[in-house]
Amino acid sequence: MTTIDWSIEGPHFVKRRLSRLNPKEAKMNTLKQFLSIVSALGMLAGIAGFQAVSAEEYVSKAKAKTLHQAELPGVAGKEVIIRHFTQPPKFVGGKHMHPGAVFVYVLEGELTVETQNGTKTVKAGELYPEEIGVAMVARNSSGTNDVELLVFQVGDIGKPMMIKVK
Repeated sequence: MTTIDWSIEGPHFVKRRLSRLNPKEAKMNTLKQFLSIVSALGMLAGIAGFQAVSAEEYVSKAKAKTLHQAELPGVAGKEVIIRHFTQPPKFVGGKHMHPGAVFVYVLEGELTVETQNGTKTVKAGELYPEEIGVAMVARNSSGTNDVELLVFQVGDIGKPMMIKVK
């Protein structure tokens, strides 16, 4: 079985085949590479993030699994949370915003994000850096396929990473 791994070469993601690895090894390599990428991005973007003083936390209705949650090395008071989300067909999330840096990598399907600045569709294999402090609604417009995402969030330790917006 041939597996696909993503790596950084210059500023672009490049696909390469790893036919010698079994699927479990390939999946772990992929996750390790993304953790490295997001840690670096998080250190840069997390510093500039802001946190709401008193706001109601938004909890996504999509199926979610936390893969990693820890203090961000080298950045006092910040943490990184990495989650795997699965949005079923025709899923529409609630209106919310992020007070810190968020990077969404689409594993499968197409994610549509609506903000006051317009609508963006992100396809499998693409990375979407969300705008800090901008209200948004995420959706899976497909009537038949799930959307699978890796979401990397950076913010203040102990503070909500997603805030409800009315």
